[in-house]
Amino acid sequence: MRIFRVVAESGGLTAAETKLHMERSTISRHIKALEERLGGQLCMRGPAGFELTELGRTTLRASITACDTLDHVRDELNLARSVMTGDLMIGLADNCLSNPCARVVSAVAAFRLQAPGVRLHMSIRPPAQLFEDLATRHLHLCVTGMPGEHGKFTLQHIFDEEFRLYVGGGPDDPVPHIGELERLGYVLVTRDGDARPRALATRLKLTRQAVASGLEAVATFLAAGGFVGFLPAHYASELSQSYRLREVAGAGPVFYKTQFFLAYEKSRPLSSPGRLFANLLIAAHEGAFAGEAADMRSPALAPDRLNAPTAVA
Repeated sequence: MRIFRVVAESGGLTAAETKLHMERSTISRHIKALEERLGGQLCMRGPAGFELTELGRTTLRASITACDTLDHVRDELNLARSVMTGDLMIGLADNCLSNPCARVVSAVAAFRLQAPGVRLHMSIRPPAQLFEDLATRHLHLCVTGMPGEHGKFTLQHIFDEEFRLYVGGGPDDPVPHIGELERLGYVLVTRDGDARPRALATRLKLTRQAVASGLEAVATFLAAGGFVGFLPAHYASELSQSYRLREVAGAGPVFYKTQFFLAYEKSRPLSSPGRLFANLLIAAHEGAFAGEAADMRSPALAPDRLNAPTAVA
């Protein structure tokens, strides 16, 4: 059922080969064996493509529940033996690493020392994708900005990210004033899931727009010149070493901050490894790990901080 889940979520046997580290013939044999046990066809496989049958869709839902149950059983047995094993799937919003307010690196270092038997997986995704991955059980927890709909998730605020308005251009290009952007013909870069650029477009009457998916796409537009858009201040500062990104003059009133949260699904309690990592992450942002990484070996440095998650306005 684990193998079938990967195949179903990957969209076919070929796409699942890399994820499963198995040959297609071996995967096919496992799927056939599962079909024989269940007494029906799980998917249509052939020149027309890959498609789940009704039984296949039901089996996929059951396999997700079964995997969660088995993970819970493993966690209970590990607690009885005072050990931690298994896998922990962590998601991060893009460009957290360069944010000086983010302390994810400290938490990862501490976790490695305290739970060496746990295999860590880390995925970098746009915020909307991270919440989708939580909902589909591809991640146990993530660090990301707040979603539009957050009722399904437990959120705990850990740091902020300041966004400022930037342009690119050559070394001789003047820094434009925010009120001159329309006259100068700047193209506004809008980003998936961020309504602020669209509000700014209405306010400044900027009719020409470009669409970006992810911060690096925004930065690429800006570096080309003639574009204007929001970037995290820390990220723009880092890129300015290679590209001439400059803050738009007079744009102070449109600067904004985005809150970043530790997030996990309310209906899926964290395992012991997940809870340990979450507590280490929160402690790191509370300043508990200001010292050397060697001091992180003690579990006393990571008390349970998950009982009172931050309220979200």
